[in-house]
Formats: sequence, C-alpha cells, structure tokens
Amino acid sequence: MFISQKQLKFLIDQREGYNLEFKESFSEGLSKEICAFANANGGKILLGISDNGNIKGIRITNRLKSQIYDLARNFDPQLSLSLKEFKDVLVIVIPEGRDKPYSTNGRYYLRNGPNCQDSQDFGSSGSNQRFSPQQ
Repeated sequence: MFISQKQLKFLIDQREGYNLEFKESFSEGLSKEICAFANANGGKILLGISDNGNIKGIRITNRLKSQIYDLARNFDPQLSLSLKEFKDVLVIVIPEGRDKPYSTNGRYYLRNGPNCQDSQDFGSSGSNQRFSPQQ
C-alpha cells in the first residue's frame, strides 16, 4: 500500500509525539516502539526519517517488510499492523491494541509523550485499568 507525497509531508510536519515516531533505519528496538503504540492509542512509525524530520530514506525490500511483520507476530498477544510506503520511506501503521496489554520479549512498553517507556507494573493491583476496552 502506498501513501502520497502530500500525506507524507503532513505526517512529517506533525513532528514526533504521542502517536508519531521517526526512525532513520530498522533495528530490533523497533519492537519496543510498536508495542508501546499498541498499548496506547495506536500510532505511526516513519522509517527513513531523522528525528528532526529530514528524509534520509531507506531501502525498502520484502525482507525488511517481513522482519517488521515478524516482530508483530511475536508479540503476546499477536498484533496485526500495516505498512505503507512512499519512495524510500516506510510507514508502519500500528492500531490501538484490542487485547491489551501487549508485550514483546516478555516486556511491556507504553508511550510517555513522544517516548517509549518500559513498564513492568501491569501485574500490580489496579494497573490493568488503563487497558480496559471501555476507557
């Protein structure tokens, strides 16, 4: 699936925040960001964009896409996401999780403003309230 240049510019102009993250390249740490978005309200990760919003570009291959889908399949519970692209920028679209909380490699993550934060207190008394589907 593709996005337009206008849509990409709109996303970049929003800057990083609670629902948007820029990454210059793929790394295994990407699973933490995806997990945090799923445990929050969902969001987008733009691969090939620097933190200051400059387009650096990445080589988008089937292998790269498979690696990203594999990250989501290895979540507990499994997560479904989608990918969109414009030239050499890949947009990872993460929906708000329906089966919160999500973990990756046995750890839970949340969004805290524009950052991803490790949060292991989900098992403590009352902490699952923030993941209630009614909220």
